[in-house]
Amino acid sequence: MVAGEIDISNIASVADSLLDGLEDGTDPHLDLSRVTFCDVSGIRALVSLALELAPNRRLLVHGLPPQLETVLEVTGWAHLPGLELCNCGADV
Repeated sequence: MVAGEIDISNIASVADSLLDGLEDGTDPHLDLSRVTFCDVSGIRALVSLALELAPNRRLLVHGLPPQLETVLEVTGWAHLPGLELCNCGADV
């Protein structure tokens, strides 16, 4: 689970923690229900991670704040093959 703000000041740490979850070969789950702010560097980190996954894997994002979902939809990034926005809430 990620909580608080994701921005240029902490994106390296957030990205490193996301990458740590990729080692077991399963689809990584990411709960963003406690994120209060995310700048474009945070969104790019999510997109980059989804693009780096093997073709048969997806980044499953739960609890995405509505404003972030809007940005991902408008940019078309919400429909990347390696990214799945789960509307089921933060159930990870």
